[in-house]
Amino acid sequence: MWMHLVYLKLELKRACKRLPHLYAGAIILLAMAGVIALLSSRMLYDGQVVGRVAVGVSVPKEDTLARQVVKMISSLESVGSVCDFKYMDRASCMEELQKGNLYGVLDVPEGFVQDIMNGTNTPVSVWFGPHAGVEGRLFQELTDAGALTLSASQAGIYAGNELYQILGFSEDVGQMEWDLNKRYMDYSLQRTGYFRHLKVQATGDISPMEFYGISAYVLFLFLTAIPVSSYLMPSGKAMRQKLALAGIGGGYRAAVKIAGMGLLMAAATLPLGLAAVLGRMVKGSLILVVVWLLSCSAAAGMVVFLYQLAGTFLGGMMLLFFTVTGQHFLAGGFLPFVFLPKTIQKAAPYFPSSILMDSLKMAVSMEWNWHKLAACAGLLGATWLLCTAAEVRRR
Repeated sequence: MWMHLVYLKLELKRACKRLPHLYAGAIILLAMAGVIALLSSRMLYDGQVVGRVAVGVSVPKEDTLARQVVKMISSLESVGSVCDFKYMDRASCMEELQKGNLYGVLDVPEGFVQDIMNGTNTPVSVWFGPHAGVEGRLFQELTDAGALTLSASQAGIYAGNELYQILGFSEDVGQMEWDLNKRYMDYSLQRTGYFRHLKVQATGDISPMEFYGISAYVLFLFLTAIPVSSYLMPSGKAMRQKLALAGIGGGYRAAVKIAGMGLLMAAATLPLGLAAVLGRMVKGSLILVVVWLLSCSAAAGMVVFLYQLAGTFLGGMMLLFFTVTGQHFLAGGFLPFVFLPKTIQKAAPYFPSSILMDSLKMAVSMEWNWHKLAACAGLLGATWLLCTAAEVRRR
């Protein structure tokens, strides 16, 4: 047991000697990670999906009632937030539509409102441009929804008329139509009250900046091993034999190596950890500390295994870089996994970066999630077993 403690002390001391190299490389990596996080966030959310929809409206000049109805509809929040109505004659509307300056044209016939009231129901002609794009498609959906609303309202009035005729209440048909028209107008004009606003973002329950901050932190955590690659090189054959004679087996050697690398990662990210703890309440600080230490250990386990698998200095760096960046992308680190193909989305939660990012999201939300903690601990255990197998295989 004494030899085990001596070996642990010597290994940690050897790790501490790499701290100057670690901090020099960490400064460069941190700057690169910050730039990547900033640019990625802007690429994802800086632009709008669609612009405003320009719609031309052709209304007969003498039909003031129809013009008032169209203006009232365009003033609704649900319509005005998307569409810009431009009033002009029919010829000008069609010319602008062909030029691509308009996404659609509403050709309102003369006596449109009166025809609705007397049951003639002369339709409004809706014209779409040859290359409407997303905006044109959006306007088409709006007009289809309006047509369905109007059809449902008319069906209700016709059904009411027939029912009153069957029951012998013909003299009350006018009042019934008035009541139903008032009810349907209330439904249509106040329809925004039937919807609740729900903000949906690709990054889930955290903001884009928090998401990419976590992603950059995880990537930074893995890549901090590059400046201290010499520490991660496997021990020589003679050293392994001497340790074996002292009763120090492969499992303990792997655990000590992971502990040493975890110490270096914790030292590299200590400023970030302190800043996060100082910005949180006492309740959240414990979660941050636990997740911080566990994530450093789990990442260290993966790094140690990759270097043992490579066996050489240059090979270890190349294997680490390509493996880490590849699985980080597949885990949704560079681009949220909701944008990735369905097959990758199913496998994404099982990549190391995804496991570490989920645990850090728990720290951001300051709520314990034992499943995420267990997944992070499981990653540490799995990498330790792999490192042990690699140590034993080298015997």
